Amino acid sequence: MKRLLLPLLISSTSFYALANDQPKVSGFYVGAGFGTFGYSEEDSWNDNNNNLLSAEADGNSTKIYLGYQFNKIVGIEGTYTDYGTAKAKMGRYSMKPTSISLAANLGYTFNNGLRPFGLVGMSSLDLNQTEDQLTDDNGAAFKFGFGVEYTPKALGGVQIRAAYEMDMYAVEYESTNGYYSETNLYALDSLYLGASYKF
Repeated sequence: MKRLLLPLLISSTSFYALANDQPKVSGFYVGAGFGTFGYSEEDSWNDNNNNLLSAEADGNSTKIYLGYQFNKIVGIEGTYTDYGTAKAKMGRYSMKPTSISLAANLGYTFNNGLRPFGLVGMSSLDLNQTEDQLTDDNGAAFKFGFGVEYTPKALGGVQIRAAYEMDMYAVEYESTNGYYSETNLYALDSLYLGASYKF
């Protein structure tokens, strides 16, 4: 009987230790990230006469994010993003967009600490133009993204993240001659690495 009980006790203890040696799932977290800045245009911001407002990204993005993860699947996350600078290909016009967003963080936390996830929500966007070329300098944007997070068991609540995020928005600009205005879609995106701590 003792020979049966001893292996059973050892295996039960080992199973209990493994079951409790899981990455921390629920809780508040705060982190920061650094990455690339991408800027894309539906059209080239021109009225067939010039190309003064066609812009391209210059610089890197920085992020501060915080949130709460309820369980292995659902969380909510707020992010402040400083995208960098988008400079006109001609002329001196530029903008330095920033956004504040609130999004659902949906994914799955595996027992090995990996968590693929997706983000979907809304942003408040400020383009910070050097000249008033766009009639809507700030407003709402659609936020989405995806990535993967890893929580090493040896580091407690530390989380490492690689992700791609985008703010997509519609904006109205006026023609250089002032005769008409036009609305186009624009996107600001960032591929970044981040690190956070879950309390």
